[in-house]
Amino acid sequence: MIIYGAAVTAFGFSRVLWLGVLFLALSGAADLVSAAYRTTILQVAAPDNLRGRLQGVFIVVVSGGPRLGDFTAGSTAALLTPTIALAGDGIACIVGGLAFSAWQRGFVAYDAEHPVS
Repeated sequence: MIIYGAAVTAFGFSRVLWLGVLFLALSGAADLVSAAYRTTILQVAAPDNLRGRLQGVFIVVVSGGPRLGDFTAGSTAALLTPTIALAGDGIACIVGGLAFSAWQRGFVAYDAEHPVS
């Protein structure tokens, strides 16, 4: 999440096309790795009787979350500037990720050998 947020922030400040594309590719790669981890943790750590329900919630969040982000980024860009919208969203992603990691230490210390602690 930190790499994703940093890449989006850097994209917001980039003024050269090839550099912007590079930052977008980096953010996409970071999101792909993050998605693989999230899905794996959900499938391994969720109890069998809750896995379907949790997968349903996961799908709602994954499909609805980006739409909410699109709205907030578009609104911020319309009110301020696209640079502030992109950089601000990237910084918010970093701060949110660090705050959540500090609050839920179990995600940072996840162990595939003992997924439920």
